[in-house]
Amino acid sequence: MKAYLTILAVLLIGLSSCSKKCKTAGGACNDTVPTNEACLAYFQRWFYNPQTNTCELKAYSGCSAKGFATEAECNTCKCKK
Repeated sequence: MKAYLTILAVLLIGLSSCSKKCKTAGGACNDTVPTNEACLAYFQRWFYNPQTNTCELKAYSGCSAKGFATEAECNTCKCKK
């Protein structure tokens, strides 16, 4: 009986850890495409989308480069399950 309880406890802990939400690193992983900036610079940068766990190339005009210069840099934000 004690062995069954131990196995059950291990399974419950394992299942609960698999269902945890992935937390990405901060910094540029949290950048969003700027809107309503008064500058006229044009950028094409990679942005992490946490809803789809993918990186997307976005073009925008603004004052500063946000996001990532390369897809490889952006991929560091992806949730690894």
